[in-house]
Amino acid sequence: MAKFLNTSATNYFLEELIKDAKDRLILISPFLKLNDRMKELLADKNRLKIDVRIVYGKSELQPEEINWLKELTYIRTSFCKNLHAKCYLNESLCIITSLNLYEFSQVNNNEMGVLIRRSDDVELYNIGSRIQ
Repeated sequence: MAKFLNTSATNYFLEELIKDAKDRLILISPFLKLNDRMKELLADKNRLKIDVRIVYGKSELQPEEINWLKELTYIRTSFCKNLHAKCYLNESLCIITSLNLYEFSQVNNNEMGVLIRRSDDVELYNIGSRIQ
């Protein structure tokens, strides 16, 4: 069964989802400005050679962000015009949420989301994983 997430729970489970990724990690967010903790977690996934895909929809990436992402061999980025969806998933969890991967949003906004565990609801997880 899907679980409702408030702001703090969304941030917590997003971090857990990233940390627990073993094979793949997909992060879909229109806005992309990663905080230091997210960068640390993603750099670790890169070190472990985990396939990470980041889809973003606003082209205002800062040069330092672009350069940092380019240094990471196993992290691929894609631009998707008019993207508004926010969905984060690994091989066992999926979060569909209002939370952007944007430092300001993670600290200042009231957000909500839904956590779907593949082990609890394979059908719903598969629907969420097709968003990509």
